[in-house]
Amino acid sequence: MVGETGGTCTTIRVALGGAEERVVTYTLPGGQLSVQGMVFGHLNAGPPPSFDNAITGGTGEFDRARGSVHAETTGRGERRFTIDLYR
Repeated sequence: MVGETGGTCTTIRVALGGAEERVVTYTLPGGQLSVQGMVFGHLNAGPPPSFDNAITGGTGEFDRARGSVHAETTGRGERRFTIDLYR
């Protein structure tokens, strides 16, 4: 584990497997990253879907950061988040 994450996930549609809007903060050594975006299919049976969300800003070492976060399920109750930063 490298850091922590917290935020708000709001289901905005339940039909067609669901749609969820996410606003999340990743707290990492050196600062925080703000991330937001949509996730589709989170209500479908099976493991949670992979998704990509946009980095919309940051603090500390991540001030003015841009890029994306990719999330994928790696095991039961486990996810891997890959952060791609562009400055």
